[in-house]
Amino acid sequence: MYNAGFKDILTLIRLPVTLAVTFTAFTAMFIVKGDFQVGMLWSVAGIFLLASGASAFNQYQEWAYDEMMDRTRRRPIPSRRISPAEGLRIALIGIAGGLVILMYESTGLCLILGVFNLIWYNGVYTPLKRITAFAVVPGALTGVIPIFMGWTAAGGSLFAPEVLFLAFFLFIWQMPHFWLLTLKYGHEYSAAGFPVLTDFFNEFQIKTVVMAWMIASSGASYLLIYFKILHLPVLGYALIALNISLLLLLAYQLFIAAAIRYRLIFIAANLFMMVVMLSLIADKLVMLIP
Repeated sequence: MYNAGFKDILTLIRLPVTLAVTFTAFTAMFIVKGDFQVGMLWSVAGIFLLASGASAFNQYQEWAYDEMMDRTRRRPIPSRRISPAEGLRIALIGIAGGLVILMYESTGLCLILGVFNLIWYNGVYTPLKRITAFAVVPGALTGVIPIFMGWTAAGGSLFAPEVLFLAFFLFIWQMPHFWLLTLKYGHEYSAAGFPVLTDFFNEFQIKTVVMAWMIASSGASYLLIYFKILHLPVLGYALIALNISLLLLLAYQLFIAAAIRYRLIFIAANLFMMVVMLSLIADKLVMLIP
């Protein structure tokens, strides 16, 4: 018995993740343009719909595996609130809508990047997860491409140093999230037939990997200051303080606390990324003040 609701559709498209992806693309657009322009909303809408459709299609692809895991079995398709066919229709509507908007209202390069990201996410990364525990490394590219989409949609060069450094930061930032999911849900993924890091490393080693990647993410964020992508000293100092706080929190949770509070770590890491994006927007706004 299927009883799809609006909330189920939002879950199907992974609204928080899709919004975060769209926001990074908007940040890139804002940096290039220097201010907000109404025309930017078309590209933002296209990227949002394309990301929504790709996420929904991913859940359609993996619903049989989601059904095997406590973490995912309450998603709309495995819980039977949305049928697989309906999930596929929603995915295709989102993908088609996003591609049409980008085709007519954005740049050709943005459209090409969107098609590439769709193929990479649903055609490469998703099946690769069932082959290797290290699929997350090439998979992290799907979180980086939207930055380039936003940048090129605003007329920026694909190889501009600013967007390359920003993309590098986002690539590094994603990795600890994947490893943390392995720590918390590795046994579920393994039971569902996915290869996981625990097949190769023990818990302490994975914690060390998570910490190392977070330190690398912190270092990557300093590149934004070093290469003067972030100009204002006060924002630079705030970023340094934020980095130190995040690393101390992570070190305590991973190596000292009796039980890891995964939700706290995920919230802190996501806030860190959002603050970096907002700082770049604020920096651009202040720099434009005569």
